[in-house]
Amino acid sequence: MKALTIFRILTFILIPIAALFGVMDFFMLFMALANPSMLFVVFVMAGFVIYSFASLYFLTRGIDINKPCKPSLKDWIKVNGYVAAFMGLTFLTNSIGIFLLSDADLKQFLGRFLESQPTVPPTFTTELFVQAMKMAAYFLLFVGILTLVHIPLNFRLLKKYGYLFNEQTAS
Repeated sequence: MKALTIFRILTFILIPIAALFGVMDFFMLFMALANPSMLFVVFVMAGFVIYSFASLYFLTRGIDINKPCKPSLKDWIKVNGYVAAFMGLTFLTNSIGIFLLSDADLKQFLGRFLESQPTVPPTFTTELFVQAMKMAAYFLLFVGILTLVHIPLNFRLLKKYGYLFNEQTAS
């Protein structure tokens, strides 16, 4: 029962984040059409969004109302759960990498980046970018940990409530 409560809380925290990522992913899709190397990022973000909303559907329809779900929902959750786990691990390692860099190294790296961007206004200083990078790292760390805790809980609940995915009852 405790795992279900934690799963419920984490799911409802993940939904606004997934909605934000869904909007970002929609716009990134258009950029990826011009730059195909971005398609992988679009795919991974879409997997996270699909996983989050499929988990919400499983929670609200399957577990809460005890209505049968189509077996394909379980497949969608599992496949996109692995993609979301990859994204969570990537977020976690990137944020830890940013935290491990000293402020001087981060300022040097961002200073070189700003020098290579001629269109950046002079009001955007290196210190401002360091602060923004650290805030983004905290957000990525939060989302990464949240995702990596949510996925195993979801997979355990998929096993526990496996009877909801019977082919006969879902039709």
